[in-house]
Amino acid sequence: MNNMEESDIIEDDEDENLDLPSEYSPKSDFSKAEVVKSQVTKCCDIRSKEMKEGYFNHDKLGNKVYIPDSRKEFISGIKALRNLLSPEINRDKKFQEEEKKLKEKEKKSFDTWGIYPKVVNGLNITEDKTKPKYIPNVDQHSPVQYFISKNGQQIPKIDSVIGMFNQNFHNYWNEMVEIYDELFAELNNLIDKINYFKKQTTF
Repeated sequence: MNNMEESDIIEDDEDENLDLPSEYSPKSDFSKAEVVKSQVTKCCDIRSKEMKEGYFNHDKLGNKVYIPDSRKEFISGIKALRNLLSPEINRDKKFQEEEKKLKEKEKKSFDTWGIYPKVVNGLNITEDKTKPKYIPNVDQHSPVQYFISKNGQQIPKIDSVIGMFNQNFHNYWNEMVEIYDELFAELNNLIDKINYFKKQTTF
C-alpha cells in the first residue's frame, strides 16, 4: 500500500513539472533567448522584402543559379521558430487554440488549390481520386484533351501543356504567407508572454 502511494506521488509531481519552464545552467553556453532572438530577426529580414517566386538567373561567370522563393523561405523560417518554441507552446493553451485555427485555414487553402493526379486512358483524361491531392509545381507538364475537325467530325487528341496550373501554385503560396504572418504574430505574442527579451531573463 505504501509503495502505491509513493508511486502516485511521483506521478503527480511529474505532471506538475510539465507546466514548469525549462531551466538552463547559468554556466551553460546555450542561451535559448539568444537563439530565439536570432531566428525572429531572420524571419523579419525575409518578410521585410518583397515576397517573390523562385526563378533561375545567371551569375557573372554565366553559370545558371536558382534564386529561392522568398515565400517558402519565410514560411520555413517560421516553422523553424515554431519548432524552437515547442516546449513553450506545449505549456500555452491559448497559443494551441490559435494555432489550431490557422491549421484549419492551411488545410482549406490546400483543398482549394491542390489538384488530383491526372491519368491518361487512351484519349480520355481523368482525375485519380484514390491518391491525395498535391500542389502543382510551376511550369509542370499537364495532359489536356483537345479536338480537331476532320471530315466533318471532331477527333479527340491528347497533348501536354506547360504551366496549366501555375495560378494554383501561386495562389496557394500567397495564401500560405498570409497564414504564416498570423502564426508569426502569435509566436511573438508567446515570446512577449514569457519575457524572453527582458533584461532579467537569463538561462
